[in-house]
Order: sequence, then C-alpha cells, then structure tokens
Amino acid sequence: MDVDSTTAVGSNPKLNNSPDTEAQEILYLTYLKKGLITQLIEEATEEELTTFPASIDCYLHLLAAYIIKDELDQAPLHSMREPPNYQNDPAISRLWTLARSVILREPLAVPSRPLSTPETLVLESAQDRTLSKISATYQSISVEQLRVMCGYISRDDVISCVTSRGWTLEEGEVVRPVRGVKERKEGGVSLSDLTSYVSFLETM
Repeated sequence: MDVDSTTAVGSNPKLNNSPDTEAQEILYLTYLKKGLITQLIEEATEEELTTFPASIDCYLHLLAAYIIKDELDQAPLHSMREPPNYQNDPAISRLWTLARSVILREPLAVPSRPLSTPETLVLESAQDRTLSKISATYQSISVEQLRVMCGYISRDDVISCVTSRGWTLEEGEVVRPVRGVKERKEGGVSLSDLTSYVSFLETM
C-alpha cells in the first residue's frame, strides 16, 4: 500500500493489519480525495456502530471528515468515543494537533512535515475557511500575520496564496484581501457567520 497516505505517520500495524482493514482504509482515503465527505461519515459511523473496536483508520478518517465538513461540534464527541489506546496513536495525535486549533479558532497548528493525505486535506480546507474569514473581516493584514494564521511555511507560500486569490500586496508586506465571488453574491453576513468572525478576531 502507498506509504505516503495515512500509514506514513504511524498507524499502529498491530491494529491495522487485516486485508479488510486495509481495503477499508483505501476506501476512506478515496472518499476524502474525491470530496465524498458525507459518504465517508456514513460508512465510518456504520463501522463504529457495528464493529468494536472500530479500526484506527475509521476514527482517523472520521475526524478528518468532521473538520473538513466544518462539523466542529462533532469532533469533541468523536474524541470521547475513541478507545483510550487509540488516542496515543501517532497518526491520530498528529491530526488532533491540527483539528484542535481549528475547533478553538486559533492560528492553524500544522504538524511537522511530511503531512499525510488526511492532514493535507484537513489543512487545505481549514486554510480556505480561514482565508474566507480574513477576507470578510480584514481590510489589510501583514504577510507574517497571514502566514501564522494559515499555517504556511514561508513567505513564498503567502505570496502564492495572495496571487491566486487576486488579493493586493503592497510594498511586499501588507496584504489587502478581496472578498470572494461567493461572499459578494451572498451580500450580508448571517448571525452564525458573524459569531464565528467575532470569535475568530478575538483569538488573533
């Protein structure tokens, strides 16, 4: 199996070595890559309900799916259901490092590289939401602030992000965000979004 997917960062082989488990892991990973998040949640939840204990990969991909789908209230409940010995698994521990910062609306805490596929997809979705909040709440922001808040490695990553979104970079240091097409079409901000933005600003 491709070691650059989830097994690269430490799933316990003693708990994930059956052919059925490996096949299920590949299926969950495929769902993540194709954006079939609802289907992943349904099947992983079914495994959790019918198999005890469910595989580590079930809990790993289910956590990733909750964060990607922005169902942040489900993640703490998910943690409470994890078998205690699973919580020390390196892959789950690494993903929780990132997930916890998303849930608490803190600057994104990115695990050390290289990232697994679930970590990469969770990070990309979290960065996209963070950038949307920044475009809705900031008239200007420094390159370094943007780098820290989004968990980018370098200034080059920030510059690439700014360029791809059509934002303005002034004097190489100040970024002026532009609201996205979707945000402009929707016009106003909902109460839930406003609450999220206020919480977001308070943590910065």
